[in-house]
Amino acid sequence: MLGRFACVLTVLMLFAGSVGAAQDPLQTPLRQEVLTLLANEVSGQMAFNNLVKLAGAPWIRDPSEFAGTFYEAAELHRLVRSYGIETVRLDRHPGSGTFAYPVEGALWIVLPEPRLIARLGADAALIAGGSQSGEITGHLLYVPPFSAEEVRRSGADGHMQGTVALMWSHPRGDVFEALDAAGVQAVISFNTRDRYLDPNQVVYSYGGYAGGANLRMGMSVSWRQWSELLEDIENGRQTTVRLHTVVQQHPNKVESVFAWIPGTEPDAKGVIFTGHLFEGYTKRGANDNMGGPAIQLEILRVLHHLIESDQLPRPRRTISFLWPNEISGTYEFIRRDPSIIDQLSININMDMVSEGLRNANAVFTMSETPAHIPSYLDGLAKSVLNYVWRTNDIVYLPDSPRGRPGGQYFPTPMTEKNGSIDAFRFYIHEATGGSDHICFNNPSVAVPGIEFFTWPDTWYHADTDLPDKADPTEMKRVAFIGAATALVAADLTDDRLTRLLDAVSEFGYARVAERGLPRALARVDAAETEDLQESVESALNIVNAAIEREVGALQSIREIYTGSTAAAIAVDDRVTQWELYRNALHDQVLGYGQLRAERMGVRGPTIALPAPLAQQYAEVVFDLHPDVRGQQFSLTGSERYRSYVEANPNAITNLELNSAQTRQILDFLNGERSVTEIRNHAAAATGTDIGIEQVVRYLAMLEAVGWIVRK
Repeated sequence: MLGRFACVLTVLMLFAGSVGAAQDPLQTPLRQEVLTLLANEVSGQMAFNNLVKLAGAPWIRDPSEFAGTFYEAAELHRLVRSYGIETVRLDRHPGSGTFAYPVEGALWIVLPEPRLIARLGADAALIAGGSQSGEITGHLLYVPPFSAEEVRRSGADGHMQGTVALMWSHPRGDVFEALDAAGVQAVISFNTRDRYLDPNQVVYSYGGYAGGANLRMGMSVSWRQWSELLEDIENGRQTTVRLHTVVQQHPNKVESVFAWIPGTEPDAKGVIFTGHLFEGYTKRGANDNMGGPAIQLEILRVLHHLIESDQLPRPRRTISFLWPNEISGTYEFIRRDPSIIDQLSININMDMVSEGLRNANAVFTMSETPAHIPSYLDGLAKSVLNYVWRTNDIVYLPDSPRGRPGGQYFPTPMTEKNGSIDAFRFYIHEATGGSDHICFNNPSVAVPGIEFFTWPDTWYHADTDLPDKADPTEMKRVAFIGAATALVAADLTDDRLTRLLDAVSEFGYARVAERGLPRALARVDAAETEDLQESVESALNIVNAAIEREVGALQSIREIYTGSTAAAIAVDDRVTQWELYRNALHDQVLGYGQLRAERMGVRGPTIALPAPLAQQYAEVVFDLHPDVRGQQFSLTGSERYRSYVEANPNAITNLELNSAQTRQILDFLNGERSVTEIRNHAAAATGTDIGIEQVVRYLAMLEAVGWIVRK
């Protein structure tokens, strides 16, 4: 027994020693001379200056923008052209329905003495979403955080009729309906990220006012203003307020700016950057997210200049930049030209990336690609992030590069004269949503995307999200990270391939060690006498899924490499390493399962043959229906799904699958994985036991809906 454990340990140590042991801590797939070239050309100050041009202040839109082009889209398009870049277009399409836009708003204290509290031109987040146009004057009444029933009881005597409520938050749902029925005309509230750190900020807010008969208006003030009003009420000061709003309805429209650097192989899979230019048309934030397009504009400028001046060769693959309305605009872009899906290898999304780290008390983060579309991008981006960290922090490690003598200096400072000298720190986490990368990670698109992000942010969605929170130094670093990452993906030479394989494998071994293997062994640890065999089988499945993800990441390099014999052999050899590692981990899980069996005094686990149903569906493959891929992005939101559920009301409950399980089943369906493989991946991803028959029933339902087809 000990001999077997020693053998497994030796294999694991060999793998640990083969990855990164002698690797340069600054190694990326790019040579140092290219990194230096990029670092010298990238200007965080120019990116900052463009941010100011795009979102210097949250002003009210000019009326001409609603009939013509929004300012941000027109200005960004102009800025691209100002750098001599002709490969850019401004897309404008009509949208469905209308959107509300406030053009006037003011809040006054009328009695005991007239005083202006706020006006829309100076207070961008004053009018809560959903508010109707009108003018309201009423007595200011404090309403605590009541439930709907408490509101009904409190207002039963009619004392709320015609009042303006001072509340802790804008009401919605049952509470809104109770206030409306009690005759409240308007609500004044506050919304803030940190009312003590920044008592003057106001976060853009909304309430149920669009559906109110009496309660038709909401306004947001700062914590300082709100608490002063509450203090007056608590001191018995009778206060009358007047609220004035003008909210216009405009036909919805979709605008985006799309630019690109043509590759020498235009049909090959390239790179697309995304950074939302709009988040609706009312809120305008400097760092959420005008900083994203401003930084990407700098990436575009830098690469264009270096290529046109022959300092860099033109990449083989096209590098694109899309600046749309968040999520909805990206989906619309894909829907209008679904062929772009097959022209993309990766997506790099930037959302809230211009903030100063120390000022925001934040960390620069990366959201990985999801497990259902494994990609080389995770390891590639991490290697560049690591380079910036190691050269722009005082890293207390023996292999760290050192700065100039006589103090604590960054080894290779990447800073701007008017920027900070903050240390660069980053954190990588599992795939999350909330921004445009989810459009590409959607199984209907299936282009692996990462998100660069800064969190926390005290001024997130607030009217104080202004350029003074942005940092030219951070913008320089982020532009460098984006440019270096895209350059490797768009122009992977054989010289860069080995170092990319190193980066992808190093990242993969760490991910398996930190997540896959601990999850698997924890499953064995939790086993009881009666379910040890099942727990070991589940643990082996978790290990297999973890390995498959990393093998898939390596295999994805084939989409972008040169295709030379040497390149193909290099990828094959690295995949073989991972297959050997898989065997070692199998032995480890089985060996630990055997140890647990001995402790329990039961028969040891074995590798069971696949069940007959699993064998039957091991060769059955489904794919998305051609009408779905690149055209429809939400199964449950589709008309065909709603119609099916109405006709078969028990279809979902009969599956005995929760939403996380059905989501993973659909995510892993890609036209290549068999039904059995989908089941295995979904079970590993959710950490639950999913029967093959459950997956078969769910896929049969999706086939009946017309969402998928059998290959």
